Amino acid sequence: MLRTTLFHIALLMAPAVLFFLYLLIARKTRLSKSEAAKTLRELPWPWLLGAGLALMAASLVALSFSSGDERGGTYVPPHMEDGKVVPAKVE
Repeated sequence: MLRTTLFHIALLMAPAVLFFLYLLIARKTRLSKSEAAKTLRELPWPWLLGAGLALMAASLVALSFSSGDERGGTYVPPHMEDGKVVPAKVE
């Protein structure tokens, strides 16, 4: 679960990180701390956030289509058999 959450957070941050790296490479100069702060303030944050949210939403939709059990089955909750826990399943 943590891995999935971190993956979605990475997708959310990816456009901003890639755009910032692009700016650094395009300038081909090293930025001082004040220049880096100015560059961060001038980034198109709404567009980057929107792109990140779109990536995250697309990955959540893909995850919902690619995982899970078939619908229409009968859910059998976890139970004990012969002193062992039998995990839940859909029959």
